[in-house]
Amino acid sequence: MTVKHENFKTCDQSGFCKRNRAYADSATAQSSWKSPYELDSKSVKFSDGTLTGTILKTPIEGGEQVRLPLTVTFLESGTARITLDEEKRQKGDIVLRHDSKARKERYHGAPDWALVGGLEVSKGAALGRDAGAGATSVKYGAGSKYEAVITYAPFGVEFKRDGATHIKINEQGLLNMEHWRPKVEKPQEEKKEGEEEKLEEPLKDPALDESTWWEESFGGNTDTKPRGPESVGLDISFPYYEHVFGIPEHAGPLSLKETR
Repeated sequence: MTVKHENFKTCDQSGFCKRNRAYADSATAQSSWKSPYELDSKSVKFSDGTLTGTILKTPIEGGEQVRLPLTVTFLESGTARITLDEEKRQKGDIVLRHDSKARKERYHGAPDWALVGGLEVSKGAALGRDAGAGATSVKYGAGSKYEAVITYAPFGVEFKRDGATHIKINEQGLLNMEHWRPKVEKPQEEKKEGEEEKLEEPLKDPALDESTWWEESFGGNTDTKPRGPESVGLDISFPYYEHVFGIPEHAGPLSLKETR
């Protein structure tokens, strides 16, 4: 009763949230769904506790593959840091709308203020021997009791401790990293006198709704997005765990809820 709910966006009122949920709904409704993200095996390299490579994304709407540079850093603490970027934005090979002076690359400054200590790279990190075809295994941390199995097609990561799986990334294939597209200005058709207004056909795939790619409004204010859509969606599974505790983004229980 003390909260003005109209001042807070719901998922349906937020472009990136609505698109990612539509993407997940579409994927889970298809029995033959396969994540369109594949780690190029020829690009994979491992050195000094860090694995690098390039993930190739095949857009669901068609078009050329998108190159997404990947870095996985294995730490002495037993944790691992996964960074995924977009090659075109990195190189500045994109066009901003209305000659915007915004930076072309994705924001990458969060580690400077969000990560404190504990970033020592695992000195004993080494490639495993039993990952099998289409995957790479890395053992790291104290006593090499931690292991990460990186699967190529579709891309996924399985984290183990003492041989038991604790975390799976992209197990359901819901990874969705929105890549840059050029803004195609559609000509406005003039309505002739006496002609009925044509209703727009519903989108075949709501995940490709362009209406909030470049700008969106809420509460009387309009935010422009000269760089276009650039959100990231991802599914993370915790096998055999009933509760995952953490600090929620909004008011909620410490035992975190499913996000969809």
